[in-house]
Amino acid sequence: MALSPVSRSCVSSPSFQRASGVERPANGGPSATGSRQLEPLRQLLQMDGFDGPQGAAKGNGVEALAQNFARLAQLLTDVTRVLGAEGAQRPQGGASPAADVKGLNAASLGRGVDRFDSAPAAAPATAAAPAAPVAPVAAAAPTAPSAPAAASAAPQNKPVASVGDSQGVPKNGNTITFKNDGTTPMTIKFTPNAGEKELDSITLEPGKTQTVPFPENWSGNFRSTSGDGSAATLGEVKFDGGFGKTYYDVSYIEGHNASMTMQPEEGGRVSGTHDDLLSAAPDAIKARNADGSVYGIKKSTTSNVLDSNVVDFYRKHVGADEGYVIPTDDASTLGSSDKNLVVSMKNLV
Repeated sequence: MALSPVSRSCVSSPSFQRASGVERPANGGPSATGSRQLEPLRQLLQMDGFDGPQGAAKGNGVEALAQNFARLAQLLTDVTRVLGAEGAQRPQGGASPAADVKGLNAASLGRGVDRFDSAPAAAPATAAAPAAPVAPVAAAAPTAPSAPAAASAAPQNKPVASVGDSQGVPKNGNTITFKNDGTTPMTIKFTPNAGEKELDSITLEPGKTQTVPFPENWSGNFRSTSGDGSAATLGEVKFDGGFGKTYYDVSYIEGHNASMTMQPEEGGRVSGTHDDLLSAAPDAIKARNADGSVYGIKKSTTSNVLDSNVVDFYRKHVGADEGYVIPTDDASTLGSSDKNLVVSMKNLV
């Protein structure tokens, strides 16, 4: 009885197709262990025909066929168990190995939310936790000290000098505060250097003070108008000079009609003197009005010509750094970082 055709059509072809399906599962193929366990199935399929070397030659064809079916069923059972065990080793949800690697990298970076498996929804909460350290940045709120800074800005405006009954001037720029220490009214006249702004004269009653603002970079001099104008004590100033400093001095080159001292408001070196020079001066060097009345001391230099008698007298009473006696007394120029000067003046008569 010829059963070989039945063997080929019923066993060989369908079995091979089934094995083919098992050999390449949809999720990436069996492992090396699964391939070794399927090898006996391939060998069995290659020799299940009765026309093979061990097929019909066995003699009992039907009996051999039944044994082959039993062995095939056992192999299929083993294959199913192998595939089931392999699938169980995968993470729940069937995530790919690449996804696992990505998840590990994310965890190592502290993010922990880049996984694609069916992890609990609480995972994002764990990722949100690292955001908490951002709170210390809000600690920048200690910018509150800016309030005290604003408050401290106000004290930068120095006290306003009293001007008798008149309005004071805030000392937030270049200023000179004049004080009349004499017993008679005093008019102070300002003479700017070339190109500088003209300033109005001021008149001070005895014991009164007045603060006068000056433009930036202003330079020039000022004097009392006492006398006939031929001799006068000069106060000289240069604001915003070299290195931003204020330079000042008292000069006797043009004569002497009022005692004068100059110094920075915050304190510093004093130029000039309040010594009574007129009482010690010889009559020959005294300055007189048209009516012959004395009001001061003559100039030390006229048209670059020195009056030696006057120079000698001043040298005895005015220190080298207290004021100019001759044009080359540069040691008498004093400097300060203070933009506010104080000048005390008193007419000699």
